[in-house]
Amino acid sequence: MKKSFVFLLVLTLALSFSSAYSQDFISCIESDSANASSISQLIYTPGNASFQPIWQFAVQNTRFLKPSTPRPSIIVTPTDESLVQTSLLCAKKHGYEIRIRSGGHDFEGLSYTADVPFVMIDLNNMRSIDIDVANSTAWVGTGAVLGELYYSIAQKSNNTLYFPGGTWPTVGISGLIGGGGTGNLLRKYATAGDNVLDARIIDVNGKILDRKSMGEDLFWAIRGGVASSFGVVVAWQLQLVPVPEKVTVFIVNRTLEQGATELFYKYQSLATFEDRNLYIRSQAASEFIGNTTQKTMRIIFQGIYQGTTNELIPVMDKVFPELGVTREICQEMTSVQSTLVFFGRPSTTPLEILTNRSAIPKSNSKTKSNFVRTPIPISGLEKIWSKFFENDLSGGLLIIPSGGRMDDYAETATPYPHRAGTLYLLATSVSFVGQANDTTPVSLRRLAWLQSLEELLTPYVSQNPRESYVNNNDLDIGVGAANYMEASVWGERYWKRDNFRRLIRIKANVDPDNFFKFPQSIPVFKRRGLAQ
Repeated sequence: MKKSFVFLLVLTLALSFSSAYSQDFISCIESDSANASSISQLIYTPGNASFQPIWQFAVQNTRFLKPSTPRPSIIVTPTDESLVQTSLLCAKKHGYEIRIRSGGHDFEGLSYTADVPFVMIDLNNMRSIDIDVANSTAWVGTGAVLGELYYSIAQKSNNTLYFPGGTWPTVGISGLIGGGGTGNLLRKYATAGDNVLDARIIDVNGKILDRKSMGEDLFWAIRGGVASSFGVVVAWQLQLVPVPEKVTVFIVNRTLEQGATELFYKYQSLATFEDRNLYIRSQAASEFIGNTTQKTMRIIFQGIYQGTTNELIPVMDKVFPELGVTREICQEMTSVQSTLVFFGRPSTTPLEILTNRSAIPKSNSKTKSNFVRTPIPISGLEKIWSKFFENDLSGGLLIIPSGGRMDDYAETATPYPHRAGTLYLLATSVSFVGQANDTTPVSLRRLAWLQSLEELLTPYVSQNPRESYVNNNDLDIGVGAANYMEASVWGERYWKRDNFRRLIRIKANVDPDNFFKFPQSIPVFKRRGLAQ
């Protein structure tokens, strides 16, 4: 009885202290604002009825919705740059860390969780999109998501312009660019980060900087080095790219019994094909054969060609006739319609769904990534398939091909280093669908399987370093940052040595006290010379 009373007393005191602590932050915000009453409507604490719905709305990976996931102390939902500036400075003054959320697709939930008291700046309200068709550019608020951007571009340009971003509509533009950004136009126009012209960023001192005032070093860093390590980007100026009014999409399904292994083996060399208009991604998973207990692999090849069916067929007959792409399975559509198809909707779906964040499904998974530079041999593929047969149908594999325009850029052009010589990005994942959370016995078995698959892949993926994609961040590969040796374990996997060292030097210049920090953020070392 006495122990229970003491626990409740401690809990009550802790909550009271936390409430007072939060009030200090709010008072700081209000004292620096001309209209305190309107500002107060943009700030939420756990006692507010809207706090949980706002936090939960953009938690795009539902495995983080469990009760044990740490929530923010305060959520700020700014509508303009001035509240971002004030929030940043007040967080510094009152000892909070900050987390910056755009679309909420961080694979490890780092934009909305932390193990320390933190303020979450939710940029959902700052999602203006201004398209300049004449100059093929766009200024985009950092709270905008890809679906909103694509819809706006298509409407304003009459389907003649697009942006080389990803395929999932609710991915935030800032998170995508901050890690480089891959998508269906990768082989034609390279990464999203390669197509940024300018940005507006609020630095650690609350100053708003554009490309000219921030300098080329910082502008380089935020286009692939995880922008939130350096400040709060509030807007991006994008280079829009020309696309044909009609593109051609096809989908081919094959199982092992239908020769999928041999098809996949040849498919791996797509990056060496000269025609940059052709992009084919693939997905693979295991399934039961009919009503039996025997398993097979099904591989789905999803292709898009920047041109008509008449232009595509001769290309496929030349470079990949074994896939059997015929006119009957080809469908011509606009670029924005192809985005619908690549996230699993019919091309006839009303385009407005791209602007409806609530209509887009969320994930419930854990993902790992690697890059492949040499085709995996048939024997290696068969080992991978056998590993999938050990899984309970919760595992998946996604291939993002490279080559084409990507080969024109040096590894150091932006922080994204996976350039010439890269065949494809290989992402592996497990789903927790059907489980209460990611810590049930079944979930833990799935995670152990995913790790065993990662170990199996070791001989077949890039080495020295073993490369990973920072937008598929994975805390399992390390979080240590006490010195360069510790940080290089994960940092060189994402950015390679030269880029990682440059990022560290830039970080030391723009955020020397490491205010913008989180697991796997660009580190600041206490002793000079450790990044050399």
